[in-house]
Amino acid sequence: MTKRAKAARLGLMVGVAAAVLGVSVAFPLAGTALAATTVTIPSGPFTDGQSVTVSGTGFPVRSALPTGLEILECADTGGLSANLPTDATTGCDGSTVNGSQINTDASGNFSASYAMVLLNSGNSTITCDATHFCVLWVGVDYNNAFLSGPHGFSTPFKVNSAPAQTPEAPLVIALPLLTAAIVGAYVFLRRRRHGKVLSA
Repeated sequence: MTKRAKAARLGLMVGVAAAVLGVSVAFPLAGTALAATTVTIPSGPFTDGQSVTVSGTGFPVRSALPTGLEILECADTGGLSANLPTDATTGCDGSTVNGSQINTDASGNFSASYAMVLLNSGNSTITCDATHFCVLWVGVDYNNAFLSGPHGFSTPFKVNSAPAQTPEAPLVIALPLLTAAIVGAYVFLRRRRHGKVLSA
């Protein structure tokens, strides 16, 4: 075998080895980069202040995410994917961010409780009510990495007003007290009258 043939054969072997190594390295990296996040919530509509369970997969594991995840309520005009917010300062309400830290597990999954909020011009710059769709954004840092960091959106939902409080409960308490007072007064007056008759 000539030197040229040997060199060509060696080059071919190195090239094949590099290609195999490249493939074996590329797949794990691609799998990591392309791991999709999912955010799941129950079916709406919800009521203002209603607590719901929010769960998700595909987020950084807890060891890589010491500060935990954030949940934020955002507007989604028409409930369409094309209208998902692209900027937290204009499309979301920072006052709705979850209060306690949400940690993922060793697989990047989480489950947390979140209170839905009715939002309108009286308390927010966005609208989330019975006629305007919203979504929950879940991610690492809504202020600095709204779309650039690991994040996901829930399905669209609407938020209804909380039902008005009825006066039934106070009435249920007051009626027995009133009845007891009337019966007590009747018994007292009857005994008093009976006592007068005996003394006469």
